[in-house]
Amino acid sequence: MKKIHILLGVVFLSLLTSCLKDQEDIFDKPSAQRAEEAIAADYEILAGAEHGWLMKYYPSPYRTYGGYNVFMKFTADGKVTVASDIDYPDATADTAESYYKIVQSAGIVLSFDTFNEIFHLFSTPDPVLGDAGDGWEGDYDFEFISASDEKIVLKGKKSGNYATMVPYQGDNWAEYIEKVNAVEDDMDFPKYTMTIGSTDVDIVKTNRNFEMTYATATTDTTINVPYVVTDEGIEFYEPISINGQEISGFKHVADTYDFPTTSDGSIILNGIVPPINSTLVEGLWACSLSNMGEFGIPFWTAIKEQIMPALGEQLAYFYFGKNGSYWGFTFNSSGYGGVIGFQYELVGDDKVRLVYYPKGNYSNGDWYVKNARFDYMVVPFGCSPELDENGSVVPVVRTFTLTCDNPKSPMWIQLADDDIPNNIITVWDKILDPFND
Repeated sequence: MKKIHILLGVVFLSLLTSCLKDQEDIFDKPSAQRAEEAIAADYEILAGAEHGWLMKYYPSPYRTYGGYNVFMKFTADGKVTVASDIDYPDATADTAESYYKIVQSAGIVLSFDTFNEIFHLFSTPDPVLGDAGDGWEGDYDFEFISASDEKIVLKGKKSGNYATMVPYQGDNWAEYIEKVNAVEDDMDFPKYTMTIGSTDVDIVKTNRNFEMTYATATTDTTINVPYVVTDEGIEFYEPISINGQEISGFKHVADTYDFPTTSDGSIILNGIVPPINSTLVEGLWACSLSNMGEFGIPFWTAIKEQIMPALGEQLAYFYFGKNGSYWGFTFNSSGYGGVIGFQYELVGDDKVRLVYYPKGNYSNGDWYVKNARFDYMVVPFGCSPELDENGSVVPVVRTFTLTCDNPKSPMWIQLADDDIPNNIITVWDKILDPFND
């Protein structure tokens, strides 16, 4: 019996050796040589695009922040020049130059291995972009999936997202980015709706990501649809299917609220402009000392000049409105976050009543109200500067009339107190330093 095992083992090894030899014979060159040749070919392809490449790039493993246009011009000696339509307040230049390399690393990999102040915004752990400590979780190493003079397909090593690159046919990157910005502005609405057969779809967006909600036979369904803006409209990362209809994007039509699908135009994305007070309470708006009226300035100044130095902290932001399931003021002071609760009532289309709601305080909200008098900053919105006999903040109902710069997509909304003429507050949809903007 033992001899039989040995003989079977010899036969098996012989067959295995034969198979391995057959596999090796498939290729006429060693794997290292094939990799070197592939790398050399990819360098040549990258450097061969006269006006550079246009990449459609999605950071974040879940594509939370949508897609962006990234222009790249490669040279054969390892330099790359980058431009993008990413909107970042500290950007100092239209283009940025750095180095790249192509290496063998479990496949052929394109690596942006030196810092590029534009491209690495997607992967920098900056709290301004994405989550503090994580940023947008973008890639800087990409595996080549396919490469030709007409198209390159890459896959992010960290995110797993696909990025496509095609040679740019124009000669002016900035002009294309300007067109993209114009298209995005024209197609930007607080809300959207879409009807597919008998199904109504409600849509809101965050960054470049549609949140689509619709009813099925058994339940309500919500899907997230990341997209990139082009000079012709909106293009999804991948097609979606609702009610048996496939949708891959929408065409831009100037000066209208209606945008047809890019396939056959049979489905229309309808932009909706809600009343200004609805836009206010559904958004998250930045507040600052410089945007307070005469009534509110003394209270904010007291926090800036007295409270913050005593705390030894720096107020990073102070937002007003809806933040997930919380409504009121969301703040962060040297890493300590909290919510100061408020309630609202909509009046008509352009008025809102606001009042402090202590039961809505969350996280460090109560502590900063009781120990740092952060209630001073919300006095203009709906509470008294004087405490009651128990040392508690006294809610005061204030009614405001609202105006804005653009009802379709406001950058700012102004709240004018109906009873206190000099209590005029402007809140913004952009990032503000509470005491220096």
